[in-house]
Amino acid sequence: MNKKIGEIIREIRNKKGISLRKLADIVGVSNVNILYIEKGKINTSLPVLKGIADALNYNIDKLLSLANMIDDDIKSIINKRPVLITKFLRITKNFNNNDWKILTDFVLSNQLKLKGSKGVNDV
Repeated sequence: MNKKIGEIIREIRNKKGISLRKLADIVGVSNVNILYIEKGKINTSLPVLKGIADALNYNIDKLLSLANMIDDDIKSIINKRPVLITKFLRITKNFNNNDWKILTDFVLSNQLKLKGSKGVNDV
């Protein structure tokens, strides 16, 4: 397990005032399991990490990114169109929060049109 993610989990848990035992109960694992995750002594599954993030009311993608990790579904998206996705990310690397909001709102408002577009899958 990435030791950094365990340290991040412990930091978030402590900031929120949640005990190891309470977090373990919410997630459905043993408190020893949470302790070992936080110390980076064991590997754990993405579903457990998602459970931890949910229990801490913390965004899983943000948690993973802080530990330089990405979710499997994001990897899958990138792997389907690696050239387009990486080009898009490089183009948008200097976007500020407002730019991202505008882009997200635009994509969401045009989502139905995009799903039926031809050519997007052919690139």
